[in-house]
Amino acid sequence: MNDSSHDPSGFMSGLTLGLILGAAGSHYLNNTEQGKEVMKNLKEKAGVALESVKDNPVLMEKLGELEKTMEAAKATINAAAEKVVEATEPSSSKSKKKSFFQKMGVTLKK
Repeated sequence: MNDSSHDPSGFMSGLTLGLILGAAGSHYLNNTEQGKEVMKNLKEKAGVALESVKDNPVLMEKLGELEKTMEAAKATINAAAEKVVEATEPSSSKSKKKSFFQKMGVTLKK
C-alpha cells in the first residue's frame, strides 16, 4: 500500500498551509488599516528593543567578541579554500586556469 503520490510526512501540506498563512498575514499587514497599525507598533517596539541592546554594555561587548570570532572564522575558511584550490588544481595548468572561486566570481574575503 505504498502510494507514491501520498506524502506521509505531511511536508507538502505543511508547506501549502505555511504559504497560505504567510500570504494572508502579508496581505493583512500591508493592505488593511488595522494591519498597518500593527506593523507600525511592531516597528516601534523593535526600535526600542534595539536601542536597549545598544545601551547594554555587556551585550555590546558580546557582539564585539562575536564579530572578532566571525572575522577569524572567515580568515580560516579563506585559507582553507585557497589550499583546496591549490591542491586540486593540476600543476601544468595553474597559470592557465582560474580557480573555482575566480570562475564563479565569488570571494569570501572582505
